[in-house]
Amino acid sequence: MRNDVKAKVIQVIEVEHIRGGSADNEPLRPVKTYWDLKGNFLSEYDPMLDMLAENYGKKTQSLEHPM
Repeated sequence: MRNDVKAKVIQVIEVEHIRGGSADNEPLRPVKTYWDLKGNFLSEYDPMLDMLAENYGKKTQSLEHPM
């Protein structure tokens, strides 16, 4: 284990909202955003990005290793 790694517990605000729908041609899904206590945006989790990455990996594998 590296000695220069530090970790600590901090408080953040997690906001969950629904994104997508027929107007966007995207599935409805819960998206989580994370903010610090001063209102600064920190990060976002969108499960659609996981689906896209998974599908991209499958397409890439099928191109690299055709059956």
